[in-house]
Amino acid sequence: MFKQTIGTVLVLIFCSGLMAQDSPVVNSGAYSKVYRGKEAAFEKAVSAHVSKWHGEGQWNQFGSKVMSGPRSGQYFIGTTNHYWKDYDERKSNDSHNKDWERIFNTYVEENSGMLYYVKVPNASYNDRSSPMFELTYYNLSPAARGKKLDLIEKIKEAAEKTKYERSWGVYQVRGGTRGLAIVGRMDGMVDMGPTKMSFFDMWEKTFGEETAAEMADTWNSTHWSSEEEIHVLIESMTSPPSN
Repeated sequence: MFKQTIGTVLVLIFCSGLMAQDSPVVNSGAYSKVYRGKEAAFEKAVSAHVSKWHGEGQWNQFGSKVMSGPRSGQYFIGTTNHYWKDYDERKSNDSHNKDWERIFNTYVEENSGMLYYVKVPNASYNDRSSPMFELTYYNLSPAARGKKLDLIEKIKEAAEKTKYERSWGVYQVRGGTRGLAIVGRMDGMVDMGPTKMSFFDMWEKTFGEETAAEMADTWNSTHWSSEEEIHVLIESMTSPPSN
């Protein structure tokens, strides 16, 4: 049982109608603040839990630690690549649930509550699993969200044509106050450094100099704030990749 929920959970409606889900694009996760000095014990307990209950062929789980930003030091634990119906059809047992409840009651001081991240494949570029990632939340209105996604799709087109060397995933956030999340994949801190071409340069080369300034203006005007954090994946707290 969660001891404290951070913030008020608001349901964001991103679509005007219901659409069939053709691929497993639903992911979910929650932030946990662990009691100071209990981090190593928490990681050990979650790792043992994952080893027993979230192995190959079982409900997958991942765990990462936030290294920067307001939630620095917190853990982000969730699951990936589902259909919405998977959450309804998931079978769990008392032993699993009691073990997870024990971990939370023993180590967790605060928890954010579950957030759902629905991947937008048309705006994502070579998205993949990675040992680190930069997670940026964009707060925006539903109307601005459409403009932002259209722009990201054009940036993706520029990335494909210029063979951009890095990758990202774009997600609509459900169950929280944030509108979009962009996950920049990282193999190490070296990926915080500059790329061969900036998004502005890619756009200019692909679509022309005359529209590059407009692109930058649209990007900046379609969200009112953003929040960035770097995560390190904790392998022992993460299910093995499925083949």
